[in-house]
Amino acid sequence: MKKKVLSAILAASMVMGLAACGNNGPVPTASEDTQTATEAPAAEAPAAETTEAAADVVPGVDGFEPFADQVTLRVAVYDRGDNGNGCSDVENNYWTNWVQENFGDKYNIKVEYVGITRSDVMTDYAMLASTNTLPTLCMEYDYDKLATWASDGYLQPIDLEQFKTIAPTYWANMEENGLTGYTQFDGEDYIVLGKRPYGNTNYTFVTWYRKDWLKEAGYDGSYPATNTELLEALGKMVENGHQYPMSGSKVAGAGADQNYSFRDYPQDELTWCTTGDYQVPALSTEAQKRLLKWNNELYNDGYLNPEYYLRSTDDVNADFINGKAFQWSGYVSSTMDVLNSFYENNPDAELGVMVCDSKLVKDETWGSSNAFRPNNIFGAMVGFANNATPDEVKAGEMYLEWMAQDENLFTMTWGIEGVNFNYDENGNPVAVGDQSGLPEQQGHNNNVDYWMVVTASKSFGDIESDIKAINPQGLPQDFYEDILANYKGQLALYEAGSVNVDCLFGGALESVTEYGTSLKEEIYPEYRDQLVMCKPDEFDALYDELSQKYLDAGYQEIIDERQEMFEAGETTRLQ
Repeated sequence: MKKKVLSAILAASMVMGLAACGNNGPVPTASEDTQTATEAPAAEAPAAETTEAAADVVPGVDGFEPFADQVTLRVAVYDRGDNGNGCSDVENNYWTNWVQENFGDKYNIKVEYVGITRSDVMTDYAMLASTNTLPTLCMEYDYDKLATWASDGYLQPIDLEQFKTIAPTYWANMEENGLTGYTQFDGEDYIVLGKRPYGNTNYTFVTWYRKDWLKEAGYDGSYPATNTELLEALGKMVENGHQYPMSGSKVAGAGADQNYSFRDYPQDELTWCTTGDYQVPALSTEAQKRLLKWNNELYNDGYLNPEYYLRSTDDVNADFINGKAFQWSGYVSSTMDVLNSFYENNPDAELGVMVCDSKLVKDETWGSSNAFRPNNIFGAMVGFANNATPDEVKAGEMYLEWMAQDENLFTMTWGIEGVNFNYDENGNPVAVGDQSGLPEQQGHNNNVDYWMVVTASKSFGDIESDIKAINPQGLPQDFYEDILANYKGQLALYEAGSVNVDCLFGGALESVTEYGTSLKEEIYPEYRDQLVMCKPDEFDALYDELSQKYLDAGYQEIIDERQEMFEAGETTRLQ
C-alpha cells in the first residue's frame, strides 16, 4: 500500500519536538535514524548571484510592495452553520472587509474567503479539488488531513527560504513553539503551522449546568462526580418536573461521540493508536460500547428527548436557553450569545461550570468520568493549493505575516475599542459581553476562524490573564474561578499521565480517505440510533452484531493500516 511517509528528519523532530513541549512524544526510532536526522547535511548554498539578490530584499512587512497586477488570494474559513456566536456570513462581513481594506487594498490583493463546512471538512475540500477551486490557503487543525491532502496532490511544496524572508515573524513564532520540524511530508516541505497555547489541556471547552436544579433536588450544587451519580440526580430532576433534562440531538461530522471519558486508563498503546482518534467513531471498542450503553440508558429512562435523532445543535441550544435542559457545552468566549440569551430568559437561574477533578475519577460501570481529550502543540496547519500561482503563494505568505503582526492580531482578536472591548483600570482589554446586532460583531469565538492561522487562542502568556480575557462578560455570574480550576484540574491529569494526546501518523492513511466519510457520516449514525433506541436487554447482542458490520464496512482496514504504521515506527507513542 503506497503511503506518503515523513522523512527521517521529521521523524526525529516528532521524537524531540513533542517531548520537549510536554506532549506525548513518540518512542525514539532506531539510533541510526536519529543520527541521520541530527547529522543531516545543510541545504546546498545558493549561487553567489542569488545570495547578492537576496541581500537586497527587506524581510517581512517592511519589504512588502503592491503587486503590479491585482492578485486574488482565496483563504479558507470555517462555516459553522449557525450564528450562535457572531456573524452568519463568514465570507462577507465587517471583518473580512476590514482585512481587505487594511491588507488587500494596500498590496493590490483581492482577498476572498471560502467557507468550509466545519463538520464536513474533507468533503468540502474534495469538492473544491475536483473543480480546481481550492483556496490558496488550505488549513485544518488535524495533522492527518494535511498529510492526506499532500498525498492526494491538493498541496504544492513550499520554498521555506522564501517563506522565511516574506514571513519572518510567522517563522519565528514557529521556532519559538517547536513547530519547525513538522513541515514535511515525504521529504518535502508542505505546511506551516500556527501555535496552540496550553495544548496539553482542552480548558476552553466548558460544560455549564443548572446548579439550581441540583440544589432543588437536594444536592449541594456540585456537578455529580460520576455518571452513576448523575443518573440518580437526573431521576430527581424529572420528579421535579424537568422533562428530558439531557436534551439531545443527532450526531454528525468529525468528533461525534468521543469516548475519552469511557476508557480505561492507563490506556493500552495499540488500542490508543488504532482506535483512539476522535474523527472516526470507534464502534467495536469497549469504550464506545460504554458510551452508547450510557446513551441507551438516558434514552430508555426518559432523560433524552425521544426524537433526538431529528434534532440539531440549534435545538439543543434552544432547550438550554429556554430553561429546558440541565447542561450545555461550548467554547468559552468573552461574548457568548447562548449564555446572554439564557439569562435573559432565566434571570433568576444559577449556573455552574463542570470542573475537572485533578485526580482520575473512575466509575466501575461507565469508565473514567473526568478524562478528556487534550489538544496538542499545533494550532491551524496551513498549506498552499496545488494550482496557486507564484504570486498567489507570495500573497498568501504576506497574509500570514501580516496577520502575525501584533497590531493586526490584536485588532482581529479584540476588535475595536469602545465597540468590541474597553480597557480596565489596569490597561487590560476587556471584551464587551453582548455584541449582537452590531455591524462590527465578531465571528465565532472572537473571530478565531480568521486568526487561527497564527494561534488557536488569544494569549498574554500567563493562564490567569488568558482566562480573564476569554471569561464571558456582562453576565449575572462570573465564571473565572471555575474556568481556572478546570484548567488546573486538566493540567494535573495530563501531567500525571492520566490523559493522552491522540496518536499522530507520519503520513496519509488511505483507508481513512476511502472509508472514513461513509463510516462517520452514514453508517455510524444509523447503527448508533439503533443501539441508543433498542431495549436495554437487547443492547449487548446488537452491539456485537453492528460492530462486526462496521468492521466489515472498512473500520477493520483503518485499524490494520494504523497498526502497520505503528509497528513501522511511523506514529507517535504513549508516554
